[in-house]
Amino acid sequence: MGTYRFPFDARSLLALVALSWLASFAHEFTHHATGAFLCGGVGRMSLSLFANAGDCGDRWPWTTAAGPALSYVLMWLGMALVLRGRHTWWGFALVIANKPVLRLVTALAGGGDEGVLWDLVSPRHGRWIASATVLALSLPPLWACWRALAPRRRLATFIGALLLPMLPILPVPFIDRAIYGDWIAGTATLPAAFGVPWSVWAIEAGVLVLMLALRGTLPRTRPVALTVP
Repeated sequence: MGTYRFPFDARSLLALVALSWLASFAHEFTHHATGAFLCGGVGRMSLSLFANAGDCGDRWPWTTAAGPALSYVLMWLGMALVLRGRHTWWGFALVIANKPVLRLVTALAGGGDEGVLWDLVSPRHGRWIASATVLALSLPPLWACWRALAPRRRLATFIGALLLPMLPILPVPFIDRAIYGDWIAGTATLPAAFGVPWSVWAIEAGVLVLMLALRGTLPRTRPVALTVP
């Protein structure tokens, strides 16, 4: 059984929120950069939205797939850290920050990148295939995190670790659309670099500085003992 006791102190939770924010930016920027490479020009991006430049033709699904591909790679990297029993906080953080639960809820609701991609293959069953895809790619990292936790209050700790850092992130898409919706639609211009408004770069830089400042205060990892059930 696992021995890791996930910390719920203010610094750890704030660091998780910051890492989740940065992971969201990395996800969208991967969409955006892939679009710039495949579509012959730099599109537009905001905090949680992106728009390709012009018409990508039959290449646009690759720009959609790029974001979740990064997210799942980071989740599985987190799983590897948890299974090794070293840097366990960072392993948990990489899994949590890439929002496996929100990805599943979005897929079940018929949205998300996975839903868009599978609808191209099977419009009738795309939602369910997308949900199964999210489960298949998210469950191993989640299971590793579950097994690593100490048995005492495991369920409450697991749910709290997954959901609490997500709460401050939930309003971001709505605020983002209100502020940057016209920019994404191409009906407004903003000072930008590589298709990203300078105000967005400034926000991300501020969150990165916060994350780096908190890094040295995060709990040290104790070895995790995992057994095969």
